[in-house]
Amino acid sequence: MLLNDLDAFKAELAPVDLLIPVREGNKSVLPSHMTNRLVSIVGVKTVQSRFLAVSHEGESNETYVDKVELTNKVRAEFIARKMKGAERRAAMRLFRQLAEEHAKERDANQGWEALFNRWFSTTQPCRIPNALCTRCWNDSLFGSLEAGKGATFARIRYFDTFSLQDATDCIASTSSEEGMAIGNTVDEDLSRDRGSASLHYYEYIKAGTHFPFITVIESPTLLDVSGILNAVTAADLRGYGKYSANSGKFSTEILAVSTGLPRFSVLDMLRWADADGGVSAIRDSLDASPEGLFESHVREAVTLDRATSESLKLEVKTEFKKYADRLG
Repeated sequence: MLLNDLDAFKAELAPVDLLIPVREGNKSVLPSHMTNRLVSIVGVKTVQSRFLAVSHEGESNETYVDKVELTNKVRAEFIARKMKGAERRAAMRLFRQLAEEHAKERDANQGWEALFNRWFSTTQPCRIPNALCTRCWNDSLFGSLEAGKGATFARIRYFDTFSLQDATDCIASTSSEEGMAIGNTVDEDLSRDRGSASLHYYEYIKAGTHFPFITVIESPTLLDVSGILNAVTAADLRGYGKYSANSGKFSTEILAVSTGLPRFSVLDMLRWADADGGVSAIRDSLDASPEGLFESHVREAVTLDRATSESLKLEVKTEFKKYADRLG
């Protein structure tokens, strides 16, 4: 295994041609991506505000955080689908911003929409979730379905994650004074106390709660890797979970990025943290023996540490220009 060799890391990635649509009969489709290459991104997300990790229907005017009993604790659960949805939208916003900049360089009067339609032979730009084009960079990475016509399989893999802390320490409930008003309050007599039936009570995960995570990208291009690292930062600021406009803000620490497959899981990361020191124990485990934690059966795995992997985010504009030039 090679450590912190950025050039060797880039050499292990798939070419940008993987993202360029090809013609199959009368259809424009993305090419097959059987390159047997992958990138693993490992890190820890830390809640910065109230976080409502909810994936189920609540009871009446009450909402409960997802919980699961795991490795001798009841933990808050952050399901993969919720993480993927927020990061997919952040990646699409990044895509549109880069496309807009590229369009303006060529024609000051052209916007990203016209460029998108020309690139991907669409009549309207790709929209999440109900008008996916199945051919753009975002759909190539996150997958898409065009009803009755076909699908693009996702190349990015997310995994459910769980709080390092026990639920008793990291989950709180609102009191009546904090409840959110619901229902018709236009004609409400404000001189009287609001009744309990007009308030929405909810549990939330406290700021400071840690969630270890692993994300794997199959057949990754450098644009994919750089793009998702930038998208994670943007998603952290926009929010995850329910009521994300005001809640669900995070900070993310990327601990390792590797071209090898992790030989550990989120559950192993929880055990490392439980055994000795929380997040610092996860950092120490990854720093102590990265060569034993990632494997590649075909190529030599290249693993980047926290500092080196941060530099990958700077590649996004250069790589997007290569992508745009190939699209024409």
